[in-house]
Amino acid sequence: MINSSSFRRNSKNAVVTVEMLCVPRAGFTLIEVLVVIAIVGALLAILLPAVQHSREASRKIQCKNNMRNVGLACLTFHESYSYFPRNTIRPRGVTQINGQPPGNLWEWKSGTFESWYRQIMPFIAHRNVIAQDAVLVMGCPSDPRGPGYKIPTYGFAWYVGVYSNETSENNGIIVDDSDLNEPITIPISSVRDGASNTLMLAERPPPANGHWGWWDSKCCTQDTISPIVGGNDSYGYGIFGECPEPAYYRPGNVQDNCAFNSLSSFHSGGGNFCMADGSVRTIAYDVANVMCGKTTLLEALTSRNGAEVISDF
Repeated sequence: MINSSSFRRNSKNAVVTVEMLCVPRAGFTLIEVLVVIAIVGALLAILLPAVQHSREASRKIQCKNNMRNVGLACLTFHESYSYFPRNTIRPRGVTQINGQPPGNLWEWKSGTFESWYRQIMPFIAHRNVIAQDAVLVMGCPSDPRGPGYKIPTYGFAWYVGVYSNETSENNGIIVDDSDLNEPITIPISSVRDGASNTLMLAERPPPANGHWGWWDSKCCTQDTISPIVGGNDSYGYGIFGECPEPAYYRPGNVQDNCAFNSLSSFHSGGGNFCMADGSVRTIAYDVANVMCGKTTLLEALTSRNGAEVISDF
C-alpha cells in the first residue's frame, strides 16, 4: 500500500529536480571565445621571437665557450711542448706510432698525417677518440645540423686555424708542415704582433656536401686550417652558382658548399674568433672588407709577425 504523504513528498522532490535541470548553465559566447583566441595568438606572436632569440643567445654562448675550450687546449699544448699544435706527419708529431685507437680509419705509421686537432685531444679529454667520431666541443650549436653532425666515415670541426690568404699559408698560429721536408713549430715568442692582437681560430661550418672539414683527415690542409680570404679552388659550385673569388668572411648557409671557401658563421651580426691568448671575440661580418694599409684588417690580424699597425676592431 502506497503512503499518500510519502508520495507527495517524493513528487515534490521530483518537481524540484526537474526545475533544477532546466536552469540555464553559464558559458562562453562565440564572440568571447574568438576574443580569447585572438589574445592568445597575439601573446604567442610577441613571445615566440623572444624565446627564439633567447635560445639562439644561449647557443651562441655555448659556441663561444666551445671555441674557448679549444683555444685553451692549444695553449695547454704549448705549455707542454713549447709550441702550438700543427698539422704534421708522424713521427714529427706527438702521437705514438701504431698507437691509434681501435676502430680508427688507418694505421698510425711513419709518414702518416697527424692533424692539430689530434694533437690536442688529450687536453680536451678525448685521448682515444677515432676519426669517425663527432667531438661536441669542436662543434657550434647554432648550426641547424647540430654539433654532433657527422658522416659515417668522418667527424667535423667548426673551428679552424687561420692564415691570411692563399698566397701566405703558414703565416698564422696554427700551421701545416705535412708536405714539407722540415718541421715548422710556432712558439709564442714568434707571435711578435702580440698574442691578444693575433687571430688563432675562427668559425667555419662544414659544407653542405660533407666532403670537407673533417677534423682528422689525411687528405688536406683545408680541412682544419683556412685562409681568412679564400678562393674557389677545389670546391667548385654552390647553390648560388660558382663560388666567389676572393671569398670573404660572411654569414653561413647550411645548403651552400661555397660557405666552406671562407670563414662563415650561423650567428646574426658576426662570428666568433679566438685570439692567440685564448680570449674569444665576436667580429662583425662587415669587417671582412675593411682595409688596413694594403691588406684587409682580418688578414693583418691573422699574421703573427706582420708588424701591421692595427686600430680597434
